[in-house]
Amino acid sequence: MPKSDIEIDSSVFEQKARLLAKKLGKSEREFVKDQAGLLARDVAKMTPPYANKKLPSLKVGTSVGSKADIEAGENAIYWDLKYIYEVLPDDVIWKEHKHSKGGPIYRYGSIRSPGVITDVFKLHRWHRENRNSRGRTKKLKRPGIPWVGESLFTEYLKSQQASAGMAKACFLKASIPLRKKSTATPKIKRHLSRAKGSGRVIKDSKGSVGIISGKARGLSHVYRHIPELKKNRLYKAVKRGEILMREAAKDSKFKVV
Repeated sequence: MPKSDIEIDSSVFEQKARLLAKKLGKSEREFVKDQAGLLARDVAKMTPPYANKKLPSLKVGTSVGSKADIEAGENAIYWDLKYIYEVLPDDVIWKEHKHSKGGPIYRYGSIRSPGVITDVFKLHRWHRENRNSRGRTKKLKRPGIPWVGESLFTEYLKSQQASAGMAKACFLKASIPLRKKSTATPKIKRHLSRAKGSGRVIKDSKGSVGIISGKARGLSHVYRHIPELKKNRLYKAVKRGEILMREAAKDSKFKVV
């Protein structure tokens, strides 16, 4: 499975967590559904972008992303594009385009640039060809950087920045059918209709299993955090179950150790 595709099942919640659910008199399916929804929310939180390049806290809050997170993503997109295009005034670009006739640009007998890009289709193709599997661009060096006019660059930049937050939206969307309350800035919620994310609970030979999945380029960055996120969710599920058991025992005047 490509690292832009993530699918997680809730087998991490088996054994002790299931036993707690039964002791509490809760439906195993509802318990697994609840924890899978919380895990989806945790994955969305941990998915870039996040402000100040600092991993978000999983201890408090239901928000999967803020305005500052999206601004950080938009800024990352800006610099990604600046690494692969040299932006110059429009009049300079058109003069050079006419002079070079679509070929390389020369200065003092040496190639200064592979050429001028004057339409959005070629701009996008160059972008696609010069980014890695994680969606980030290469850091090109002269003379391998094409020239682009300010107007065309600004137009393309805005179209690319409009996708900031899509990866977060995938697992936010996965949490919705599992009915977990989550909050997010409107610039993340705007992607929900197009985001590729899902959450469901199925039944197998071992019992109920929650499955959450998402697909987006930015998800490759969160892939390495999955084991820790699952471990963290299991710990919280067990602790929550123990608290509920103690509360139930206290009400019944029984002691739980």
